Amino acid sequence: MKMTPGTFRNHGNSLEYIVLTQAADAAGVPAHVITNAISNGDLPVHEVSGCKCVTLADLLKFKAGRAGA
Repeated sequence: MKMTPGTFRNHGNSLEYIVLTQAADAAGVPAHVITNAISNGDLPVHEVSGCKCVTLADLLKFKAGRAGA
């Protein structure tokens, strides 16, 4: 995936992250859907260097799960 603003890698674990402010746009859902998923525990949130974010892999799994619902 091409690195875009709002995405970054944590070189300690090689995961790609996306900041919460960009997650809804990337998943193609309204922001409240991401907020609800985090509150319900369906989408784990991480804090990396002070930024709240989700892994791209978790976001893609969440998006795929919503498509099947």
